Amino acid sequence: MRRAGAALALLYVVVALATNHLSSRPVLPLFDGFAPPTPYQWVNPPPERAGDNVAPQPVEREFPLTENGATASNATSDDAQIIVGLAEGSVPASPPDTAVVVRMVPTDAGTLGPLPAGLRVVSNAYKVEFRYVPSQTPLTRMAAKGTLAMTAAEGGDRLLYSADGQTWEERPFRPYGTDHGLFTELEAVGGWFVVASSARPAAAGREASDVLRVVLLVVLGIAPIVGAVLVVRLPSPVPAAPAARRGAPRPRPSGKKRAKRRR
Repeated sequence: MRRAGAALALLYVVVALATNHLSSRPVLPLFDGFAPPTPYQWVNPPPERAGDNVAPQPVEREFPLTENGATASNATSDDAQIIVGLAEGSVPASPPDTAVVVRMVPTDAGTLGPLPAGLRVVSNAYKVEFRYVPSQTPLTRMAAKGTLAMTAAEGGDRLLYSADGQTWEERPFRPYGTDHGLFTELEAVGGWFVVASSARPAAAGREASDVLRVVLLVVLGIAPIVGAVLVVRLPSPVPAAPAARRGAPRPRPSGKKRAKRRR
């Protein structure tokens, strides 16, 4: 059992190293399931996704206003591909308005202005706009910084903002989540945000390589479980009878056996 336990521990270390090497991101192997990530929902999907794509829909969220403005809260799209966060005081009060509505509209980035040279789109473009209710007065800049988070179809290294949909500027960001998410502070609103990448598109054989990685990781993940089950189900060893030592007295036959020999 000690040897089996040491072998399982060694196998776990091998799985951890293999996962870190094969995964696109350095992560620890948490064996909580092997479900693939949710496919990205495109406004204008690439050809390989045309058959199973679910088009995202515009979303509106309303927040009540107090005398100090909107309270801290989040507005999330139904598919969680964009999240807008409000800090305390991000939206100031605007009497006699009683609420503010944030609207997040997914857009095909190809219908907007071209991205800077060397960049390609890896997400929808989302227009984020705020309007007071009932006056419908637009809010173009937050009084206190909010936050914006977006996911993408693949890893991106740029988060761009455009106030007019034609010219783009880079926004500082940091990664978040496991679905190629980027997170930034939100100041200007009423424009479009998009995730872009400076990396070249993946080769045609990349999908097959990704499938092979997933299969290998699944096998490595299941191996410790199978090994543990086999160890638990092994029968307990039965000790063999000790061999007779030389010079040791031989056991005397029973009375019936002695009577047979006399005869």
